[in-house]
Amino acid sequence: MLARVKTKRKMEAKTRSILIGLLVGIAYYLGAMVGFALTLPTHSVSTLWPPNAIVLAFLLLEPRQSYWLVLLGAFPAHLVVQLQSGVPLPMILCWFISNSSEALIGAFCLRRYITGPVDFSSVRCVLLYVVFAALLAPFLSSFLDAGFVSLVGWKEQTYWQVWLTRFPSNVLAALAIPPVILLWASRGVRWLRGAPWHRYLEPVFIIGGLIVVSVLVFSWQTAGAKTTPASLYLPLPFLLWAAMRCGAAGASTTLLIVVLGSIFGAANGGGPFVSASAADNVFSLQIFLVAISLPIMFLAGLVEEQREKAKILSESEARFRSMANSAPALIWMSGLDGRFNFFNKAWLDLTGRTLRQELGNGWAEGLHPEDFHRFFEKYDSSFSAREEFSMEHRLRKHDGEYSWIFNKGVPRFASDGTFVGYIGSAIDITQRKEAETNLQQEREQLARMTRVSTMGELAASLAHELNQPLTAILANAQAAERLMAAKPPDLEEVGAILKDIIEDNNRAGEIIWRMRALIRKENIELVSLDLPTVIRDIVTLLHSEAILHNVRIRLDLGHGFSPVCGDRVHLQQVVLNLLLNAFDAMKDVPANEREIQLWVMAESDDRLTVGVRDCGTGITGETLDKAFEPFYTTKHDGLGMGLAVSRSIIEVHGGELWAECSDSKPGATFYFTVPVWRSAESRN
Repeated sequence: MLARVKTKRKMEAKTRSILIGLLVGIAYYLGAMVGFALTLPTHSVSTLWPPNAIVLAFLLLEPRQSYWLVLLGAFPAHLVVQLQSGVPLPMILCWFISNSSEALIGAFCLRRYITGPVDFSSVRCVLLYVVFAALLAPFLSSFLDAGFVSLVGWKEQTYWQVWLTRFPSNVLAALAIPPVILLWASRGVRWLRGAPWHRYLEPVFIIGGLIVVSVLVFSWQTAGAKTTPASLYLPLPFLLWAAMRCGAAGASTTLLIVVLGSIFGAANGGGPFVSASAADNVFSLQIFLVAISLPIMFLAGLVEEQREKAKILSESEARFRSMANSAPALIWMSGLDGRFNFFNKAWLDLTGRTLRQELGNGWAEGLHPEDFHRFFEKYDSSFSAREEFSMEHRLRKHDGEYSWIFNKGVPRFASDGTFVGYIGSAIDITQRKEAETNLQQEREQLARMTRVSTMGELAASLAHELNQPLTAILANAQAAERLMAAKPPDLEEVGAILKDIIEDNNRAGEIIWRMRALIRKENIELVSLDLPTVIRDIVTLLHSEAILHNVRIRLDLGHGFSPVCGDRVHLQQVVLNLLLNAFDAMKDVPANEREIQLWVMAESDDRLTVGVRDCGTGITGETLDKAFEPFYTTKHDGLGMGLAVSRSIIEVHGGELWAECSDSKPGATFYFTVPVWRSAESRN
């Protein structure tokens, strides 16, 4: 089976080689006949010599290992053509060498820089072809051709006369013929099969119009006084039309029509190029054709390049839209003007609106009124700075309800670094926001329960704290009663007693107010606070508790600190919890050694640090790791929630709470940080 396959492949390769040789030979022969037919009556050299260009085209269509087949197929045709023309055998061989060298130079140079097909689909490809195949190869081979003619002694032309007649002829042939063969051989069948019938109408009209114009310009009118030079420009609109609409294939085909039509007309005595000497006529015609061919070829290359870029961009956009529409995230894009120009299917499904309704800033109709200005202030400032941004806002859904979404946008840049707009993605975070709200409510309820529990623990000391002003009030009231019963009553002393009663009443009221605030407070409200004052108030509240536990509290609250951003009651709850834990940690320490150090310091510009150090037994490493876990406690009657709730409160404030133990000092130290106050605009 394997042997059959190998044999079949060998047969196919031989058949293909034979076909290539035959095809090259036929094309070479026909090209030579055309070259002879397009020779002006008064000139011995053809204005256009196609055989060299045909060999070049076949070399570019075949791989390098098949170049010998192309040359082998061309040689018999060359021999027959030249013998028919009466050319001696040495000159025939020399001309084949020079013709082949031109094609080989062009092919090898192009293959050095172009690895794929030579399809004239970019300005670079056209430039390389013009430089190497149309200019360099004819330029070099013309020296060889002129040298052979002089060496053999064929005709009576000098070396430079041969060079000057051969070079423009082969340049024109290289510009007019190989592009048509290369493009139609590689893409022609696909173009013809892939296009619907109505797509043929425009090319047919262009070609038909160009043929008519070429006949009028180059065949009907004869050079003389009535010749209109401006008529030479009549083919130009059709050439431009073909280049712009049909690309390289259309441009090369129409250029070949103009080249063949003008030379055929001149060869038959028509057109504006037969009024001077034979040499001038041929050279003028060649310069005219080269002059119109080059810009049209470059224009077609530019059109193909832009068309390919547009195709790639269109395919990329189509892939992006397909991918974006299949993504679960909400995706949007905006352009250089800042207006939104794309929303994916997920976005449209969420809002229940059409793409047309959302484009521009139409989507902003669904923004929550409270988020409208905030969003566009953030978007506009980021857009101006070309910076990414992210924010949370509410967006109206198809059912009229609002969803919370997290929206993030990043600037888009082209491959050359040019800013082209923004692309963003958003996710629905409504469930997360609801969970956060529920968690916050549960956290606040737990904090309140902890405060109530703590106040229960302080019942004895608070009763003692209240008993002092109440006892004083009672004693003063009794004294005032006796003074009022005296004859005459001592009103001045009664007035002083009443002032004392008012002061004692205010003391009792302040104690009750602090207790009530700690118990009833629920929501965290961040305001500007003087942290030393907050701490001093809670220490005052614990005055009696400290006396009952024989604890001295040393304060180092400093002065001149920046206000912090916090909630008074919740921060007092943290300090209260840390102080009560310190009281409990020192219950086994001798009474005269029970001391707590409490201080405030500014370790950085953006936050204050509070430290609470006791001189108790300390905390072991294992206990230190678990101290902040919920329901973990070393107390017999504790809930194990105090430190856990305290840490959650500090984290809500944007700070940290941690503990440290030192081998060189007894007890434990608890620290927490609180951010300094910033204005509302800065915080937003």
